[in-house]
Amino acid sequence: MMSKRNVIRTDVVIAGGGCGGTAAALQAARMGARVVLVEETPWLGGMITSAGVVAFDGNWGTLTCGIYREIVREIEIYYGGPAKTGTGWVTLTAFEPHVVAQILERLVKREELIQLFLEAQVTSVLREGNRIRGLTFRSKSGEEFEVHAAITMEATEFGDIIEMAGIEHRLGREARSETGEPDAPDKPDLEIQDVTYVAIVKDYEKAYGRLAPAVEPSQDYDPTVFRGATALDVDESVAHPHTLHTWETFIDYGKLPRHKYMINWPFHANDFPDSLAFFDRSKRAEAFVRAKRHTLNFIHYMQTVLGHPELGIADDEFPTPDGLPFIPYVRETRRIVGSRVMREQDVLPAFGNGTRPPLQRDSIAVGDYFLDHHHARAHSGHPNYFEEQYPANAKFQVPFGVFFPRDVEGFMAIEKSISVTHIVNGCTRLQPIVLLMGQAAGAAAALAVRAGVAPQEVRIRDLQEYLIVRAVMLYPYEDLHVEDRIFVEAQKLALAGVVFDQEDFLFRKDSSLTWEQAAELVTKASGKGGTGYRKDQRELYAQHLAEWVREVPELQHVRDGQSQAYVKRAELAALLCRCAGIEPVPEVRIRFLDMPHTHWSARWIEPLYRRELYDGIWHVNFLPDKFVPRWELTLMLDRLFDPFRRLPENRDVI
Repeated sequence: MMSKRNVIRTDVVIAGGGCGGTAAALQAARMGARVVLVEETPWLGGMITSAGVVAFDGNWGTLTCGIYREIVREIEIYYGGPAKTGTGWVTLTAFEPHVVAQILERLVKREELIQLFLEAQVTSVLREGNRIRGLTFRSKSGEEFEVHAAITMEATEFGDIIEMAGIEHRLGREARSETGEPDAPDKPDLEIQDVTYVAIVKDYEKAYGRLAPAVEPSQDYDPTVFRGATALDVDESVAHPHTLHTWETFIDYGKLPRHKYMINWPFHANDFPDSLAFFDRSKRAEAFVRAKRHTLNFIHYMQTVLGHPELGIADDEFPTPDGLPFIPYVRETRRIVGSRVMREQDVLPAFGNGTRPPLQRDSIAVGDYFLDHHHARAHSGHPNYFEEQYPANAKFQVPFGVFFPRDVEGFMAIEKSISVTHIVNGCTRLQPIVLLMGQAAGAAAALAVRAGVAPQEVRIRDLQEYLIVRAVMLYPYEDLHVEDRIFVEAQKLALAGVVFDQEDFLFRKDSSLTWEQAAELVTKASGKGGTGYRKDQRELYAQHLAEWVREVPELQHVRDGQSQAYVKRAELAALLCRCAGIEPVPEVRIRFLDMPHTHWSARWIEPLYRRELYDGIWHVNFLPDKFVPRWELTLMLDRLFDPFRRLPENRDVI
């Protein structure tokens, strides 16, 4: 007989305490929302802890931002600096799983508004019509809980909540006719990325001065399955579909602090191709056993055939009988069919301006990982071999709509269950971007609770500004750090479409602007480009420029074919006033240390000064003949026109 359920009423309930779920819980609670967080394993963190994928992939450099950056800094503090975590060549931040599990638990326990239940199992989803009302779960002690929440989040590793709730979703590859993706197959199928049971191994010789405990093979062990993992056991005369790594490049791939290594190798190693078996909950435990056996066989292969008996399963990481992680690394899962589906076209530069993908004006996260798909069958000569190759994508943005399933209220999908295609899952499944998406989802949920609206009804500009001001990058500039003095303004302008038509992801804040470039940015910021922007409207920019300088004698040289000349500070003042319809003052009252008040530009500068456009730019000397760098114009356009707030959010911008 089932015991009486305990009822919890909260703002947000999150099923799954992995990267996305933990980040969402932290962000929502920090903004005042009450959160219930339910996780099946003993640890928070999902793939970066319980699954042992302990090397952050992607979002390096300026894209290390938000809650992802916070966790990276915590790891660096623990180990004593970035040099101590840049141990393996696959990452700049490698760590031991138990270390980050402790960091995340500490961060979550600081938040009084989070109720955390570890080793708890979700048993059902509470649904009334098209609205999700919460869920039920069984705690570690066997107690039954019923959680009523304004917002329910799916953040499990297998997308189980989607299935329980009967929400429309996809699993596997979509057809080209369905998504329009040029590299999608002709017909849909159930091919999904491999699951991997990662192993954390230790060099026992370096740690203890002895060999590692031997890992015994299973009865069905076949060493030929692993042949070609490295160059150590391969006939060099035989052609191979990938570059054969030396032992050193193989083992240093996932080198960790304290004489440990992450074994998560894509070539003839521990990738496990029978991924579909994991999605049947009644058979999942047995699938785990088979995937573990495959990994342990590979460790045996390393100890014997590859000749490294000093390496064995780490004895101080996972408190499991075999020393392997609590769960496997799940790269691809059930994905909702959302109000917005992120497709291959959203990450390829060919569909934008040739250098960057199309601008996502409702961006809530950025990523830079490539379209990386793991299919062991593609490397092993498997009878069901299929080829899957994708073009090089660029840095990309994730639109807000991927969180929300069609025709369902009170529900958000995060982690790897967002509304993306099979192809795009290859670049949105990595730890950094999942953390950032989780943070954005948590912020959206908190804003929705605060305003008493559905999360998809949150004003996107409010959400974006909240994230940007808190050092979350939403437009992936490669040379503009979150701590830069103009980071916020540059992000706002980019999201409003105030970027160059022909531009990569370099901001070049100190570069001087030509008249042609200034005209383009001013035209876009002022909204004088019409209802939408298309690529390369140079003729329009030139027309506006000619109109703006026509009645300013000191700018006649611009009309005489000098559009490639650099703009001076004094000249910019007149241009901005003319564009904004601001009249020059008849009598100059402000004074400059380095120019007389009778200077021709003073009457144009003063009205802009009164509007505080020069705050943080001009302090003592005005320097009227100095060429205008992009960072100065960025601040002035944001203050004068505020395109982020004033221009329509649904403009078609590229």
